[in-house]
Amino acid sequence: MRRFYWCAAAILASSAHAQNATLNQTSTLSFQVTSSGNDNYFLRDNVTAAQVLLTSANNTDTVPRRLVVALPAGNSGALTYFLPLNASDNATSLSVSLVNGTLRTTNMDFNNTGVEADLTFNANATLGVTIIGAVRAMRDYVEGSGTMHDIFNYTLDSYNASFVRLHRQWLNTTLGDPAGSFRGADLYLSVPSNSSAQLSVAPGTNGTWTPPTINILVPPTTASGVIRVAVVTNETVLAGLDTPSLFLANSTGGGEGLEATLQGLAAGDSDPAKQISFLTYANKFTAGGWRFLTYFGRDSMIALRLLMPTLTSDAIEAALGAVIERANSTGALCHEETIGDYASFINIQDNQSYLGNQPFYDYKMIDTDLLLLPAMAHYFLELPQGKSRADAFFARNATLQNGTYAEIVARTVQYNYARALPFAQNATYGNLLGLRPGQPVGNWRDSNEGLGYGFYPFDVNTALVPASLRATQALLDAGALPDIDLNATEVGQVASVWEGHAPELFEVRVDAAMAQQRLQDFVVRANLSESLLNHTNVSQTGGVAFYALSLDTDGAPVEVLNSDMGFNLVYGTNVSREFLQHVVDALQPYPAGLLTNIGMLVSNPAYDSNRTNIDVLNRAAYHGTVVWSFQQGLMASGLARQLALCNATNDAPSAGFAPTLSEPPAWCDDAGFVQSLGDAQDRLWTAIEGARSELNTEVWSYAFDNATGTFAVADLASLSPDGTESDAIQLWSYGFLGLVDPHTNRTIDS
Repeated sequence: MRRFYWCAAAILASSAHAQNATLNQTSTLSFQVTSSGNDNYFLRDNVTAAQVLLTSANNTDTVPRRLVVALPAGNSGALTYFLPLNASDNATSLSVSLVNGTLRTTNMDFNNTGVEADLTFNANATLGVTIIGAVRAMRDYVEGSGTMHDIFNYTLDSYNASFVRLHRQWLNTTLGDPAGSFRGADLYLSVPSNSSAQLSVAPGTNGTWTPPTINILVPPTTASGVIRVAVVTNETVLAGLDTPSLFLANSTGGGEGLEATLQGLAAGDSDPAKQISFLTYANKFTAGGWRFLTYFGRDSMIALRLLMPTLTSDAIEAALGAVIERANSTGALCHEETIGDYASFINIQDNQSYLGNQPFYDYKMIDTDLLLLPAMAHYFLELPQGKSRADAFFARNATLQNGTYAEIVARTVQYNYARALPFAQNATYGNLLGLRPGQPVGNWRDSNEGLGYGFYPFDVNTALVPASLRATQALLDAGALPDIDLNATEVGQVASVWEGHAPELFEVRVDAAMAQQRLQDFVVRANLSESLLNHTNVSQTGGVAFYALSLDTDGAPVEVLNSDMGFNLVYGTNVSREFLQHVVDALQPYPAGLLTNIGMLVSNPAYDSNRTNIDVLNRAAYHGTVVWSFQQGLMASGLARQLALCNATNDAPSAGFAPTLSEPPAWCDDAGFVQSLGDAQDRLWTAIEGARSELNTEVWSYAFDNATGTFAVADLASLSPDGTESDAIQLWSYGFLGLVDPHTNRTIDS
């Protein structure tokens, strides 16, 4: 079922939503990515931007051939499935392919813009489920076990043997408007002049309640038939950031490895440069394609934190500004922006249809609010790009609401400080930051299952709350935050309480005998091999210690080993030796730890006394025993940052991930411990390099080979019970571009 989101305040819509913008592109951006059994085609020029996904012709794991067209403009597009016309046909014998060189942008009547491409069919096919309009509605269907609201039904506008137009009229179309019936999105099927294919169309017998039957007929005398597909909309076109606007021309102190990467990025001739450019726009960064081709605050700021050493001031400030613009009246920051026709749908569901398609801003997450100040402190205080730019930035007037950036940020600072005070006054679990009332999610693991059904997330409370406070303290000390009535010293004292007491509330200890017993039980339940236990490092006397994924409402830990310590390593100011030891212990081979030969898992329930979590967080779960690329980047950058602290008098490596300290942490004096941390870093990078081809995607699962005792990359969508899949490109997965691989002394993409 669809979830409805809480919004604390309405925000003024910008006139930018009502007028088309001109893309900041001097040349066409075009590239292709094959991932998870799908061919993904990306295109952006001065007309529009679009991603086209088509089931790969060699994919035999799925019966329908799926077509997705997603446009950042209005987060709109179309989804349709092609099936064999005759049920008796071998389902996998139907092949649908995009003809090379035919994907192009197009202008049509009534200011509609979009893309078109020619598809070849090797056999007769019929059009299956089709959704036109909102990408969010498409996502709901794919990941919601076929959930689709009748309000999104399309109409058969016109057709003949060589042409079909399927039309979705926008929900907020004004009655009586002469052009109203043309405001929406359209899916066109047509037969090019050089094609022998035909279209056979039979209208439904019950209006929009019964879809038409649309068949694609390929003459038996030809090897294939060609059908031209076009998807267009009259939504606002976004102004894209080209690669010279995005990336620095040369390194600001990251060494030769980063320098080599920047040369390819700024020139725009590297694959990562094109992919990141496609996801970034002048007024916001988008999270990933195709499912999240819109604004997400958390994704923007984590991606920004990792990529910042490679980015220009203009690009960084575009991302920061987008987050600030969407803050609400309390200071909370927007998690997801819903625009276009789906915004109309939400407004109708919330009995506010008079708002039309005014954007809906979702503030349900508790982590998003805490990521802005650390990003700003890193930029304005630590990186060369941000030096001397704070005053002008904070003096800007917002366009999506009234006020200057300084006034809006002041609300967020006060909001976060107020939420941190109760724990500083009484450091008990009940004063930690829990999920918002009525919400089952609140951090990046945005599912009930992802938190193990917990209430107090580990990353929010041990890493992000103190990080936001420390960043506030640093900006206040530097005089970079104007007109905020807070004392920097007092803010630092509150941060110290969180740093000193929050982690201990999440600590889990399992004695050696019980740990071994649970591991043996786990490999059986997870269909793994007991030979994997030969690599375990469970002490015969000390047992296992790690940090819980979350705490329940009663303070009990959800005993799941997890990767979220990476947040502490990147954002933390005073990371203890004990904490770092838990990191070293976690970066052991799976199932004792998190590392496989294809990456670092984000969850491992092997030691959990609640054995049901083995099924809840299995390899088919979106946040289960799977690999998220950005989590690996976060952990890798965090380890580099912590190890750099032991060389406190030098400029930080990897483009400034570690600030210069007056003296190194005490644990730096223990050469053996520092070596163990370096060894953990080495093991992590070995795991990362095992699935190098997947690094820019969102998430992947594993298949285990009992004969070899090794793991292979598996497509999550084919395993997931609800069809949850991975985006082919994901913004925060490109964080590796700002990191130097210690094995090669170069960035992984250079």
